[in-house]
Order: sequence, then structure tokens, then C-alpha cells
Amino acid sequence: MPCMALSRPDLRRSSPVPIKQQIVDHITEAVARGDLAPGDKLPAGRELAEDWEVGYSTINDAMKVLTERGVLVAAMGKGTFVAERR
Repeated sequence: MPCMALSRPDLRRSSPVPIKQQIVDHITEAVARGDLAPGDKLPAGRELAEDWEVGYSTINDAMKVLTERGVLVAAMGKGTFVAERR
């Protein structure tokens, strides 16, 4: 399954909202809008970090939050996918 193109978030570095939270919000909203459907594969974390000009650890932390919330599911060696809706 190909990686879905995930629009670049408008990250506001001067915002009191941490960049990690802005990324969490961006992906959550993309899923809620239907821009990302259940089963869609997200680009690799390093690719997102480079494309969005943020640190890999920031992307990794955001993905952990989204996985804990059930928005995403990580499959070892396969990638990160949008979780099936509950």
C-alpha cells in the first residue's frame, strides 16, 4: 500500500502550542476530515521530519501520542497506518 501524501501543517513556532501538539492536531484533523482513511499508510517519520522541517524526535513523539489515542496503529517493519474507526 503506498504512503499517503499528508499535507504540510502550518507549524507556528511562535505559538504557545508546542510543535508536537500542532502535529498531533494536524493529523487528527486530517483523519476526522477524511483526508486520511482507515488503513492509509503514513510516510516514514524521518521523511515527515525532513519535509516538515522538524526534528525526528518531535515526529516520533507525536506518532506515539496518536498511537496511544488510537488514531494510528504502528506495525513493526511495515509502517504506521490510520487506525480503523471504532
